[in-house]
Amino acid sequence: MKRFFGNVALAVGITLVFSLNAFAAGGSLKIGYFDLQAAVTQSDTGKKAIEELKKEEENLSSEFQQKMRTFSAARDEYDKKKDVMDEKGKNRKEKELGDMLSELQKMRTDSNTKINEQRNTTMSPLIKKAIDIAKKIGRDEKYDFIMEKSVLHYEASEKEDLTKRIADELDKSRP
Repeated sequence: MKRFFGNVALAVGITLVFSLNAFAAGGSLKIGYFDLQAAVTQSDTGKKAIEELKKEEENLSSEFQQKMRTFSAARDEYDKKKDVMDEKGKNRKEKELGDMLSELQKMRTDSNTKINEQRNTTMSPLIKKAIDIAKKIGRDEKYDFIMEKSVLHYEASEKEDLTKRIADELDKSRP
């Protein structure tokens, strides 16, 4: 956290130095910003990627829920019959239930890992492309700075908000 605020302070300091130099030279300073998350999620490309991720998450969740119902049914059956079972039968059934529970926990962990990996694999290229688009807009239109909105603490006007434009460009250049 300390490092983050240090980086923000450094960025603000550099911005101020360049701003003063630009104004002293009689020029104007052109600063734009964009919301990276919104640019990705507002683009059709991003929406499709998110939809695919949701489908995969639902598939994994459905499979997990089915196994959870099987475990619950087995546990309920054991609870009903445990009073009439012999000690050896109880131990065997408790071990079975323990194994099923371990399998469920492993399945949940594996599912979460798989979803996170897929999210990173799917979203990383979109995020990189959005940043590349912001850089291109900056070069082509001679912006002095284009910042990601999460580091802004104040925005005077929305006229330099490039979020929608970046989302549109993402759709034009589908990976």
